Amino acid sequence: MKKQLLILATVFVTVEFISCSKEKVESNLPDNNGEITTKKGGGGFTPVSNKGLLGRFEFNNNLKDMTGQLPEGVSTVNRVLYTEDRKGAANSAIRFNEAYGVDINDVPTSPEASLSVWVKHDLPVTPYWHLVVASMDGFIIQQHQSIFNSSYYYPGISGQSVYAFPIDNKWHHFATTFNNNELQFYVDGILIGTSPTPSGIGPFPLLSYYKLAYGNDVFWKGALDDLRFYARVLSAGEINTLANQ
Repeated sequence: MKKQLLILATVFVTVEFISCSKEKVESNLPDNNGEITTKKGGGGFTPVSNKGLLGRFEFNNNLKDMTGQLPEGVSTVNRVLYTEDRKGAANSAIRFNEAYGVDINDVPTSPEASLSVWVKHDLPVTPYWHLVVASMDGFIIQQHQSIFNSSYYYPGISGQSVYAFPIDNKWHHFATTFNNNELQFYVDGILIGTSPTPSGIGPFPLLSYYKLAYGNDVFWKGALDDLRFYARVLSAGEINTLANQ
């Protein structure tokens, strides 16, 4: 399965994010036929340290950072929808219906970083890239049809990017890490691929802000749960633990 999921990394996502997400995607993307249901990563479990944890949004009927370090998320329309999380608990995940998004402000940037989030998507009916979690100074996770892409963006320099083959519309754990060497993208604890970090990046701004479920007038439809930001690179063992929680 891991071999099936591995694909080449490109810098396409940064162009999409900067210009216009409404542009139609050309045929150079992986074929959507043969949708994949990923399996959990194997190997042992490593306790996940809170070292470097910048914020954790559990979306348990609120937009609060459970660590108390980041400001509360802000809806673009002053309302939020909630739904069942991956364990079936009511009002324990945030639901997006293509009508609003959420802003998360003042996330500290770092030359080493990780992002972890649970995602359950609805298949878009429009042929555009839909931003799921995105920052102009950090990580970007976006969706086209059932294909997902993870990248890291730096202003003025082409970033790096990894694509995942089609993923079904059940709950899946996404994790992406970044340092001076490479970007890594994991789905359900499985390393999908890596992309080398371009030379000459930085300097990094002190703070970045993230958009959830929207960008360039295109809104995403799906659900998110347990969004975490780290100022360090999570190990493969820690990511596998998060994917099996």
